[in-house]
Amino acid sequence: MTAPVLITGFHRSGTSAVARAFHSAGLGLGETLLGAEPANPYGHFEDEAAIALHDEVLAAEELTWKSTAALSDRSAVIEEISRYIDARSALSASSWGVKDPRLCLFLAEWTKLLPDAVVVFVLRAPGPTIASLHRRHVRRHVDTAGVDPSDLAFWKDPDLALKLWCHYHEQALPTLATHSSATLINYGLSSTDEAILEAIASTGLTPDQGVRLDPSLGRQSTSWVHDPGLIRRAGDIWNELQLLVP
Repeated sequence: MTAPVLITGFHRSGTSAVARAFHSAGLGLGETLLGAEPANPYGHFEDEAAIALHDEVLAAEELTWKSTAALSDRSAVIEEISRYIDARSALSASSWGVKDPRLCLFLAEWTKLLPDAVVVFVLRAPGPTIASLHRRHVRRHVDTAGVDPSDLAFWKDPDLALKLWCHYHEQALPTLATHSSATLINYGLSSTDEAILEAIASTGLTPDQGVRLDPSLGRQSTSWVHDPGLIRRAGDIWNELQLLVP
């Protein structure tokens, strides 16, 4: 059995495209995977049990994936992740992995429990990422006739998407800088496909050469940001992340 693979990155950064390539190469990503939707037509490749784990730990402190505050008590997440790892290890005779953007928030705990894990972190520049997040929640709000009022959070605070981009990366950066086996992939570049194939091959899996990025899912656009200080903060984070890209 090869080392577990942790695939993460901020929401709308291309993590699903990368996870799809790993899944096609034979990486088991969970028993019940979150299904497709218009914004992710090929699927999310996220284990519903892993999503529930992260959401429940956040909810215990009245937080959600849209919160910019860090957990004050991290002991509960260690216990929950440990149980999840035991369950997945017992079920998996071959290589297995987990993909979830929320992993950014708990990467230190996951890698503490899985020191040999391969971390595949997907980067996407903040401008197109937050624009994609806005498009997704506009579409969800329209398609569901406003059933989920939390979609409006991005309009109540127009800078929320970039605040979240900064928060997720700040939570993950210390682990990315120190973990012995972390690969960062820049999403949306001409070299992205080859970087994904190299990351898959490095885990001992055989890449499916027929699975490539769908260019229709990565169109570039930007969103207005009101706080100049937030823009500088995101720029500093982006520059720090680029130093870790091979």
